[in-house]
Amino acid sequence: MRLRPPTPDDAPAVLEVMSARDVADFGAPDYTLEDLREEWSAAELDLAADAVVAEDGDGAIAGYAIVRGPGTLAVVHPRREGGGIGTRLLAWAEARARALGRASHMQWVAERNASGAALLEREGYTRLRSYWRLATPVAAPGAAAPLPPGVALRALDPVADADELYAVDRESFAAERPDYRAETFGAFREEHLAVHDLAPELSRVAERGGAAVGFVLCRRWATGEGYVDLLAVLPSERRRGLGTALLHAAFAAFAHAGLHEAQLGVASDNPDALRIYERAGMAVRFRVDVWERPVN
Repeated sequence: MRLRPPTPDDAPAVLEVMSARDVADFGAPDYTLEDLREEWSAAELDLAADAVVAEDGDGAIAGYAIVRGPGTLAVVHPRREGGGIGTRLLAWAEARARALGRASHMQWVAERNASGAALLEREGYTRLRSYWRLATPVAAPGAAAPLPPGVALRALDPVADADELYAVDRESFAAERPDYRAETFGAFREEHLAVHDLAPELSRVAERGGAAVGFVLCRRWATGEGYVDLLAVLPSERRRGLGTALLHAAFAAFAHAGLHEAQLGVASDNPDALRIYERAGMAVRFRVDVWERPVN
């Protein structure tokens, strides 16, 4: 077994490992080849330094790890667990995080991946927070949720709205999490506004007096689901029903588009958002945990 940087030609084999891991952890694949290729082509990622594959002597890929902005994702094919691949990927990821000057090591592990969680516990990691994937069926749209007085919704323009939505996103999430680390404008645009499955016709921008005060960015998945990628509301506009109105506007757009389900992700340290989603009838599909350990 050797570790080496991936090449673009490795994408299908890496996806096969990731899909097998997703099926074991979530019950179905949660990543596509387009998702992987977009991540590898990100301007702030150095594929030759920030990612690695674990390759057998016969050239088969059995594991994969990538050090991204929020932390590290490392996966081992379920059939290859117990052979030390995860330990080697963890050591590589920690070395890369140190080289990047990170203050802590952060790893993403699915709740059902007991062997991955056990490895991190042995290495001194503690669980920092969790992210839940929520889902609900979408039916024929009913009455729209009321908007706060003076607020109107309009369709998204991914190019013209980029700067304003980036500012709303930063202010919104900085108010929710004390350890929030803002991504750069370029990373925000690449990750949320330039992705292959962004659906501007399903997304909405909330304006007051011609200025954006909130938004919901939605994706259309080929499997028939609509995914709420980001929902943000300025702190000054909260507790007036705007978040609920944006969520229900997305659900209505999904139904009009013939999609059968709505999905989104929410962090365990964002209880206000979780309450909104639960009141909208969303239920937990699966959970991913973030584990952390100081570099020193």
